[in-house]
Amino acid sequence: MISQRWARLGSVFAAFVVALLPIAAAAQASGASTHSVTVRVTDEHEGTPLPGATVVVEGSTPLIGATADASGLARLTGVGAGARTLVVSFVGYETARVAVTLPLADPEAPIEVEMEEDEESLDNVVVGATRTSRTIAQIPTRVETIAGEEIDEKISMEPSNITMLLNESPGIVVQQTSAVSANASIRIQGLDGRYTQLLKDGFPLYGGFSGGLSLLQVPPLDLRQVEIIKGPASTLYGGDAIAGLVNLVTKTPEAAPERSLLLNATSAGGLDVGAFLSGRNEDLGYTLLASANRQRPYDGDGDAFTNLPRTQRVTLAPRGYVYSGATTIWAGLSGTAEEREGGDIAVIEDGAAGYAERSTSYRLTSQARLDRTLASGDVLTLKYSGSAFDRSIELPGYAFGGLQTTSYSEASGLFGWGAHDVVAGLDLRTDAFDESDARGLALGERLDYGYRVAGAFVQDTWDVSEQLAVELGLRGDLHDEYGAFVLPRASALVRVSPQVSLRATGGLGYKAPTVFLEPSESRAFQGVLPLDETVEAETSEGVTVDVNLQTVLGGRVTLSLNQAAYLTHLDDALVPASGAEDGLLRYQNASGPVVTRGLETNLRLGLDDFKLFLGYVYLDATEATPEASGDTRQSLALTPAHKTYSVLVWEQHARGRIGLEAYYTGPQTLPDGERTPGYWVTGIMGEWRVGPARLFLNLENILDTQQTNYSPVVIGPRATPTFADVWAPTDGFIANGGVKLAL
Repeated sequence: MISQRWARLGSVFAAFVVALLPIAAAAQASGASTHSVTVRVTDEHEGTPLPGATVVVEGSTPLIGATADASGLARLTGVGAGARTLVVSFVGYETARVAVTLPLADPEAPIEVEMEEDEESLDNVVVGATRTSRTIAQIPTRVETIAGEEIDEKISMEPSNITMLLNESPGIVVQQTSAVSANASIRIQGLDGRYTQLLKDGFPLYGGFSGGLSLLQVPPLDLRQVEIIKGPASTLYGGDAIAGLVNLVTKTPEAAPERSLLLNATSAGGLDVGAFLSGRNEDLGYTLLASANRQRPYDGDGDAFTNLPRTQRVTLAPRGYVYSGATTIWAGLSGTAEEREGGDIAVIEDGAAGYAERSTSYRLTSQARLDRTLASGDVLTLKYSGSAFDRSIELPGYAFGGLQTTSYSEASGLFGWGAHDVVAGLDLRTDAFDESDARGLALGERLDYGYRVAGAFVQDTWDVSEQLAVELGLRGDLHDEYGAFVLPRASALVRVSPQVSLRATGGLGYKAPTVFLEPSESRAFQGVLPLDETVEAETSEGVTVDVNLQTVLGGRVTLSLNQAAYLTHLDDALVPASGAEDGLLRYQNASGPVVTRGLETNLRLGLDDFKLFLGYVYLDATEATPEASGDTRQSLALTPAHKTYSVLVWEQHARGRIGLEAYYTGPQTLPDGERTPGYWVTGIMGEWRVGPARLFLNLENILDTQQTNYSPVVIGPRATPTFADVWAPTDGFIANGGVKLAL
């Protein structure tokens, strides 16, 4: 069976390109005398030291170099007299070249080198989701990153959560699942949110009952990087990553302490306050995230129902680090408490009788990790996380609630054997839900479940040659309810030239079924029946192929082009059963496969202080027609075939930036077969530096695109309304502004 499914992937593993540009060798200096040189390396705009930056003497044989210490100082000795070029490099920064003539007039005075962040080049971005600590240029798996100033820009637009950070990335859609409560899930390549695994620092934390609020309860202020893998990614993290995974990487303590504060207010009645603190010495370190968010009930389209619910949320996340020789240990807690209320404005603001949805949730997560570096350079890792999510939902005459508890334990190692980087390990995942007794409908059956999954995995990343790297992975899971699953995966990277590379990935995945899906969330789990014994696990095969081009046009314009194609074949997808009793929702496995295939184009152009980002996504997503004979298919609901992304940014790091955005979403098919029109969403964002402060202003959706411009969202009488599926923005034009302070 496994061999048949694997064969369906085809032999689509192709070649690769994006070779690292070699550093040109300079003429070797003459003279017998040698001298010392001290260099201080700092960030050009913040003035903070960059410990770990490397400084080498270009063309020296043997190579003369040094690494910057915690103060950003690097001292080189044994450098010959005469004209020399120092090459300074650091991850995420543009390489600096400094010409010096030795001996120096004052040998003890350090040479000051201020480095500029490099937002265009991804060659030096180290990715943690693949666990090999390789840069993007070295990984056979296609990984996209959102880092640095791009995260900072999105924080200015939406500082309370990560919805905008992800929604404006090509190929990713944040799908709103509730018209009045604004609950949402993430979709990659057209597949429902349950097929995308959301991680934080490599820990699977969100899913099931907690999935509907996960994107809304993650503040972005402590994020250093977001890593996105589109397509099958089940080897290291389990079968849930059918469509892909998103790994949220938080900041770690640095020698230079960080103290940042953010204040934001919106024209829709939102207020956000956030702070991030970090620091360390040789033995200890810490980080602390604190965030408070308030949203007043907001009716942007004038239908007397909320487009943004009244929300109050507090998040606190402390973490401590211990550095002991070759061992690093960190442990942390994260707690979130939220109250959310949407519905009839008169009910929420004045206490009138009528329709309202009230949700109260508490999320508490603990995490711990130990990394031990052996004398051989191999790394052993122990990880544990536990999470509790308690949520209650109240509607008129109805209530639902429960407690979801999850845990993740792992023992793994990263081993280097010549040209091979091998990751291997064992993990154990538990997921349980205990429904409270408050559910208004006496269905006679609760939605309780408890799963345990034991897994073993191995992945070998092999540099076959300078032009070819391959990655082979295999995972075996034993699920206590749905049996055993074997998940092979393979990737290949071919460096065609220093400017061109090719990647291809194929793999299998599975998803253990639960009732906590988007249709259940949209109806607040009212009338949802538990799964019966006939339901089987969902399984998938997926393939992605992409080509990447990086070059410079005319000596001035930087160009980066990525063209990807993908195909996912999903069997036994859970879908609402047809013919169920009125008002009740029961799930069954679909009679035929869900197939998504498409193209994704990403183009980046840079000229001096200007950057232009263009993206296009074509998506063909279909599913079997319910109760149809033969292979009759229909378009997957709420999956537009065409989307475009356009962003123009002017930026001077020491001063500020201005960004213009325009996004087009093509027509979609609704669950009832109706077709929607396409629409545009545009925005303008500006930020300006004033001393230690950065002032920002964002005008979002300036065309005031709203779904109610085309058709009503609230249907029926106000006291007992029904709601249309959300396929366009519901809140319209909103302005926000505030200040970021570096203390």
